[in-house]
Amino acid sequence: MTHSLLSPSRVEVVPSPTAARQTEWGDRTYIRIIQYVPNEIRDERVNVALVLQNPSHGYAGVRIRPFMDPLLQALWPAIDAELVRLMVREIETILKPLNRNTRKGPPLLFQEAYDERSTPTFLDQFNQNYGSLRVTEAKTVRITEGESFREKLNQLFDLYIRVDDGRQKKNNITKEVIQFQIAKELDRRGAVYVQHAVIKGEFFENRFDVAKHRIKSIDSLAHIISFDLKNVDLATTQCLRLLHSRDDLLTSDGDLASKYEFGVFLQAPVHYKQNRPIYDDALRAFRNKFKIFQNLDDAPGLIPATEHFVESIASEQGFNAAS
Repeated sequence: MTHSLLSPSRVEVVPSPTAARQTEWGDRTYIRIIQYVPNEIRDERVNVALVLQNPSHGYAGVRIRPFMDPLLQALWPAIDAELVRLMVREIETILKPLNRNTRKGPPLLFQEAYDERSTPTFLDQFNQNYGSLRVTEAKTVRITEGESFREKLNQLFDLYIRVDDGRQKKNNITKEVIQFQIAKELDRRGAVYVQHAVIKGEFFENRFDVAKHRIKSIDSLAHIISFDLKNVDLATTQCLRLLHSRDDLLTSDGDLASKYEFGVFLQAPVHYKQNRPIYDDALRAFRNKFKIFQNLDDAPGLIPATEHFVESIASEQGFNAAS
């Protein structure tokens, strides 16, 4: 029994004549990683740049690993690191005119912005022409509401192109890192779930990161919030929005409390202990309304924390299975 109020969040794109060639891509954003691969047999590779593309919006953003020459020469002393860097820069020059800090808006406003360079297949040519410089297959990524392409590009760059400057001893665990780990664990278990589910309340839409439908018991909805960010106010805002969302749901339909259970996965501010009081305030606010899952550790604690969360949402008992 899937409740009619719950549906995946999506944007329907109406193709125009100028974008007819690109209807197969739809209103999606794609990530491709540029790698230096000196030896495919031994699977040696290093990520040197990242490309984010959206054909519908005519966007193609590029970020390149800084100071890559010393890194490449340290790994493979015989290579021409300068040549590798120049090839990457050439790709950046080709895509640079499409690298704009635009925010997502109504798709029809951007139909005229189509450019071949914004399609994922455009980068395939470099796999044939650039030898040891390879571009990975395109994978879709989600741009959240109100988030700019540039913000998403920088976020993914921090995730996939690791820059070790000796000053940052720990990597921030962002919401995207937690989502990836949870999705991987759900897929491994074969759990049927919905990402970015939406319940339409009386006043506005209520978005959740993970949803699990059940036949005989109530459905589970969960939201992910990471305090492990430089901008703690962002996590605080998400907490307040989530609390308002739940109140809005119950106001619009009092029976929802018996149809759904609500959970929240909180990543503790391990890098910003001075903000621990804010985190504790969030815990108190959620305590009586949500089943709380939290990671109080750094990266080593993320896997067991997400496994505990998945065990609950994937079980027939839902969050009630969590101890």
